[in-house]
Amino acid sequence: MRPLSLLLVTALSFSVSHADVRLVGSDLLGKEFAPALEAYSQRNDQGLKLKLEGSRAGMEKLESGQADLALVFFSPSDKLPEAPYVAWPVAYQTAVVVVPAALPLTQITFEQLNMIYGDSAQSGLKRWRDLGVAGDWAHRNILPNLLGASGGLTYDLFRYSVLASPGLRPTVGVQSSMAESMTRILGEEGGVAVLPLLPANQLNLKTLLVAKGGADVAFGPTADNLYSGDYPIRLPVYLVFRKDAAKRLQTTVHYLLSEDAVPLWESAQLVPLPLRIRNQRIFDLEVL
Repeated sequence: MRPLSLLLVTALSFSVSHADVRLVGSDLLGKEFAPALEAYSQRNDQGLKLKLEGSRAGMEKLESGQADLALVFFSPSDKLPEAPYVAWPVAYQTAVVVVPAALPLTQITFEQLNMIYGDSAQSGLKRWRDLGVAGDWAHRNILPNLLGASGGLTYDLFRYSVLASPGLRPTVGVQSSMAESMTRILGEEGGVAVLPLLPANQLNLKTLLVAKGGADVAFGPTADNLYSGDYPIRLPVYLVFRKDAAKRLQTTVHYLLSEDAVPLWESAQLVPLPLRIRNQRIFDLEVL
């Protein structure tokens, strides 16, 4: 017969390891995000309790002790949480500029996008020749498209971080779904579209490199360029938790940083951290 003290320690260890993890955060992570995370929890007996009601509400619950982990967006003017909290970017919301693959153009600037999309621009770019394109495309009209607010944060991220003012030109087509945007951009007239990501296996489309200014180097929306800030259209989603809870939350945080979670972030149309940075974060987690 085992000593009572050993039985109590065993029971306590079991209850801690199987305690529910209360995860809160942004309601903009997408309708597929929560079910996918809950399915992972059930497969691995993690006991995740999800309540994705918004970033501000999530942080309030975390700070009041009603939550253990938060997945939240902060505006550029917000101050990031400090000790006793840990706040790590874990993925990025972005906006990519998509054009037909046959268009002989490789990059674009904020100023040019403003002249195509923004209603406050002094003069518009109407034809591809206005962007230096020659050949068959030169005389074609630039037909601007943008996935609307139903597609997540990309709509507002583009309008408020790229355009001089958030108003759009009357010529901009705003679509309510990715499928509608794809139909528009893949049509015979082509055009340009601002989307959360370039959909997979779209060989007839490509993303343009983007530069803030005409003298700046243009970058593509790769995970490395988003992490470094070289690609200029981005908004991180942060994983926030108390440092003193790191050991208890280790399994869940490890999963969110793992290769297994990449499809989870992609389902929310987010770009996860580069693999090397995720591996470094996993190491950091071990020593917190």
